[in-house]
Amino acid sequence: MKAPGANAPHTGEEGNSPLLVMKGIHKSFGENEVLKDIDFDLRAGEVHALLGENGAGKSTLMKILVGVHRPDAGEVLVAGVDVTDQSVQSKLGRGIAMIFQELSLLPNLTVAENLLIGREPRRPGWRINVRELRRQSQELLDTYDFPIQAGARVETLGFAQRQMIEIVKALASGARILVMDEPTSSLTVREEDKLFSIIDTLKARGIGIIYISHRMSEIFKISDRISVIKDGQLLPTQQTGQTDTRQIAEMMSRGGKAIDWDPVAIPTIAPDGFPALRVAGLRTGRKLRTGVDLTIAKGEIVGLAGLVGSGRSTFAKALFGLLPDAVGTVEVDGRPVKPGSPARAIAAGIGFVPEDRRGEGLVVDHGLAINMALPTLKKLRVGNGRFPMVLPNSADSLFSYMRDQLKIVCRSGRQRASELSGGNQQKVVVAKWLATDAQLLILDEPTSGVDVNAKEEMRLIVREAASKGMGVLLIASEMEELSRVADRIITMVDGSLGRTLPGGASETELRAALQADIDAKRKEAA
Repeated sequence: MKAPGANAPHTGEEGNSPLLVMKGIHKSFGENEVLKDIDFDLRAGEVHALLGENGAGKSTLMKILVGVHRPDAGEVLVAGVDVTDQSVQSKLGRGIAMIFQELSLLPNLTVAENLLIGREPRRPGWRINVRELRRQSQELLDTYDFPIQAGARVETLGFAQRQMIEIVKALASGARILVMDEPTSSLTVREEDKLFSIIDTLKARGIGIIYISHRMSEIFKISDRISVIKDGQLLPTQQTGQTDTRQIAEMMSRGGKAIDWDPVAIPTIAPDGFPALRVAGLRTGRKLRTGVDLTIAKGEIVGLAGLVGSGRSTFAKALFGLLPDAVGTVEVDGRPVKPGSPARAIAAGIGFVPEDRRGEGLVVDHGLAINMALPTLKKLRVGNGRFPMVLPNSADSLFSYMRDQLKIVCRSGRQRASELSGGNQQKVVVAKWLATDAQLLILDEPTSGVDVNAKEEMRLIVREAASKGMGVLLIASEMEELSRVADRIITMVDGSLGRTLPGGASETELRAALQADIDAKRKEAA
């Protein structure tokens, strides 16, 4: 049976030459052969989805396309012109643009300055014409119906709004070939629909889109063809309307094994004594004004369902002590924890995996062993003077143990965190908290931007932690993830908790409950 919403095969001008041809692409880094004789093409006016596990070679292939890397062999043709050895800037001039998963905007500049950076309208004497800059930028934003002011500073905007700006910035460069890497990772349902509408408009204008995502539902909703890279090789390309989710997932999986899509049924530890977490009246001026009450039993996974801006991340940060103005009652394993201090939260046994794993969860320029040891430095250090030392052997032993437990793919504990795939980076962030024997683990979008197998591994890691008595608060935008992992799911709207649903509730049930709470909030405000 085909996936609901699957498109019919691409019906554009199939006989015409492709807009993009990548032929016989090889690429190695040292002795590691990353890409092996890749043939890939893109037609004008189509969405070609590119899937694969983290580390399969997707990012390397796209970096060759945009000019970050050069292939060891093979060629890249755009509209029949060989652009293989051209620079990033030259390829941008050829109409190739990429929206990277890690956003590249300058937060201290305005939206307008980011959109037209390097192409600013000038007055005589080369001074920037600020009024014209904002006018042109606002016109671009309005063209795609993005409710963002051109004069706003990027640092004041949410992640979803920044992602929208990245898309408009790429389109403003005159892109004919647009690479989108996980573009919906932090968008609301309404924003996703708007993005998909924009994609339809771009297709009608003849723009070819390479779409990288791990969300199967959207792949089957918007793509015309699907290609899977596995172990550096491109598997046979599929017409979207002639395949289904299970087939694609099995193509991506190791050994082509079937994926178990049924909800997991692992019993949790019965509440005994104090709960892992008890919160009463936790509030802050930042979206938690009415106070939040929540109890999580030991061994229980509680999922929070909500839209971007619903207050879920604010609640998580307040629990971890990142918001100094937070007040209320917080107890971990029966012991009170005064809000407003991450040090107090860590000492009480709270671990936090933030949404931005690179910016907030890792020191990306440092080694994996040091990253894993950060929350446990007091236990690993020796000496009581002003300059205590951390014994390298202690950090290395911790790293080796957690690497084996979580199956982290890496070279050594000295390898920089920045060099790992997204899924392995996330494992490192989780590992450092598991090493602390935390009572409560807060996970904010733990599988954002990771592939289907990494998601499965992360799900099992979380379940294993819960089976040993750890309480887990899981924040996820994907309803399927909440349904499959959580023991119970609570909606959150405008900083307030709403309905509670059992784990295993369908995506339709979860969305209906969330929409009902949103509608109720709107009636209250009216």
